[in-house]
Amino acid sequence: MERITLKYLLDTAPWINAVLVPDSIPNRILELIASDGPKGLCAISLLEAAILYRLKRLELRGTLAQFFDAALAEDLHLIELTPAIAIKTNELSDRFHGDPFDRTIVATAAVMGLTLITADRVIRKAEQCTVEYYHSRQI
Repeated sequence: MERITLKYLLDTAPWINAVLVPDSIPNRILELIASDGPKGLCAISLLEAAILYRLKRLELRGTLAQFFDAALAEDLHLIELTPAIAIKTNELSDRFHGDPFDRTIVATAAVMGLTLITADRVIRKAEQCTVEYYHSRQI
């Protein structure tokens, strides 16, 4: 089995926005996403996207299944929840908010030593993992 080396982990919003509204993402971030080999995506981001869709906070032209087919590019590798990641969610600073999606994504980046690409100021300010931050008004 081939071992894949990852450098970046996409937060849910940059992943969705890169597919649906790439103009909302700065060129330097689009270049990171397009280059430097494969990227990671937490499997929990699929659930977060599904919930956003159900709550009508994610508008799609087609079905959720069609979005997943288009959004799960070949160089995007799903990262499953592991015991180490679950444990790390409890070890994050008390100053970091309780959103289970954000906690899991940040813990994944920290455990795996990945740089998290995010537009979330709270994640950036928490300093719980390495972050490549950009400002966005999208999802």
